[in-house]
Amino acid sequence: MTSPTPRQRRPYRFAAMAIQCTWCRARPSELCTNQRGTQDRRRDVHAARQADWIRVMSTRCPESICQAAPSQPCTLAPNVHQARISAANAPTTTTP
Repeated sequence: MTSPTPRQRRPYRFAAMAIQCTWCRARPSELCTNQRGTQDRRRDVHAARQADWIRVMSTRCPESICQAAPSQPCTLAPNVHQARISAANAPTTTTP
């Protein structure tokens, strides 16, 4: 019996492309665009998308099949898991 070959993920031009941009609404794997959505940003992504990416990557993935550690990419998915994005955006409580 043969096992399937693992699907290779092609790296994005910018790592933050794995999540949706909150400024221009570019979907995952798409470059950010200008305000009208007519031109791609070729040199970078919006600062909001980069900040969101840093927040997502500093969170452990809560998916039981993944459990990727902070700063590690999610496994078994070309993008980060939606549960990880939700966990990163959830407010945290701290006690002094």
